[in-house]
Amino acid sequence: MSVKAARITISIILAAAVIVLMFFFTSGFFSSASEKVLPGVEVLGVKLGGLNRTEGTERLLELEKNLRGTRVTLRYEDKSWQLLLNETGFDLKEDAVMDAALIAGRHGSLYQRWQERRKFNKTGLSLLPVIEFDRDKLAQRVRELCADILVEPRDAAFSINRNDTVSIISGKDGVDVDFDLLEKDLAAVLSSGKNPEVTLVTVTRAPARTTAFLESMNVKGLLGSYTTRFDSSKTSRTYNVSVAAKAFDEMLVLPGHEVSFNKVVGPRSSEAGYKNAPVIVNNEFVDGLGGGVCQVSTTLYNAVLLANLDIVKRTCHSLPVSYVPIGRDATVVYDTVDLIFRNNTDSYLYFKTYVSGSQLTVKIYGNTDYKRDVTINTRVTEEIEPQIVYETDPNLPLGEEVVKQEGSKGFKIAAERIVKKNGVVEKKEALPSSYYNPVNKVIAVGSMEQDLPQ
Repeated sequence: MSVKAARITISIILAAAVIVLMFFFTSGFFSSASEKVLPGVEVLGVKLGGLNRTEGTERLLELEKNLRGTRVTLRYEDKSWQLLLNETGFDLKEDAVMDAALIAGRHGSLYQRWQERRKFNKTGLSLLPVIEFDRDKLAQRVRELCADILVEPRDAAFSINRNDTVSIISGKDGVDVDFDLLEKDLAAVLSSGKNPEVTLVTVTRAPARTTAFLESMNVKGLLGSYTTRFDSSKTSRTYNVSVAAKAFDEMLVLPGHEVSFNKVVGPRSSEAGYKNAPVIVNNEFVDGLGGGVCQVSTTLYNAVLLANLDIVKRTCHSLPVSYVPIGRDATVVYDTVDLIFRNNTDSYLYFKTYVSGSQLTVKIYGNTDYKRDVTINTRVTEEIEPQIVYETDPNLPLGEEVVKQEGSKGFKIAAERIVKKNGVVEKKEALPSSYYNPVNKVIAVGSMEQDLPQ
């Protein structure tokens, strides 16, 4: 080939290369995915070609709005229901769709991009929508619609017999919709653009508490129980006792787990349903929210003692209370004073509380291999005499004395727990001691001057 011919050939090749490069540059093959969608790209019939991310997202939001008004026919055997997508937490993931649209035709080699571009021009590219549902909303609505084909599972439960032994009421499987499959089918039928219709598939739904699970807890019978009495005519206090006691009813405690009274019962507030009733504040009984809750903590404390469980934290009242022997009470104040105990067995504990008439009872059930005979002894180690306080009263004649408040002694109390098995003492242990303040005797002394007769 002559030099001239070679030069002509090279010029032609360079010109062709320039034309090809100009084509690629002007066609957007080297543009970043943050620019415009290539022509021919669409989703569910909505054309995205030539749109940037903001414009495409606006169009997809309009599509999502329209799809939310779609009713999908759900079928099961000879039954059918209409499911409105707007009630399912339907969500078209616009960002994910735009990511796919903007990258379409812009990955791979130059040749691959060129081939994809030719395909877009001829047949277009229909992207699959990215669809999600709010599982809770979807499940709630479908279960409402299809209630007549569903069966709620029944949890296994403990049953307390008359002799305080424990038996188990077996759990029962239920029937539910296969929601994993339903979500996939809904997304598929919406992506296909066909008549929105889905056939439901049901699955067995196990109870949250199975019979085998309860059997593994080894709850066989009563470990400890205690009952206190109250004046049921004091309705606000009785109500508070019932509210607090209910928090422990049917409570399960894992082996080794510590239980905080305050965490279980929660704040004693009007929002939680508590009412004003007498409480001890500064050695006096005054009205306060949650009056009566301490009777629940005290009753629980004694049941825990008799069940031979570990006491982690306990505080006595500042004054003795009437519903338990001195030294066996447990006061609580939310976020300040707590009663805490530990399940020191290797099995679960199951609690039952009963409020009936003028009685509160707490019963603790568990593995009866840990059942022991427990005795609680308390004794006064010191008596503290009250002081006599004189107060001037201008309404009484000069020098006259009237007792405004009868004083009472204070006490220091020691307590112990004796644990026996088959009549043989296994252990003796000191329990938390108690200190009760003396209450001063208050005498009013008159200071009123009297006019002498003329």
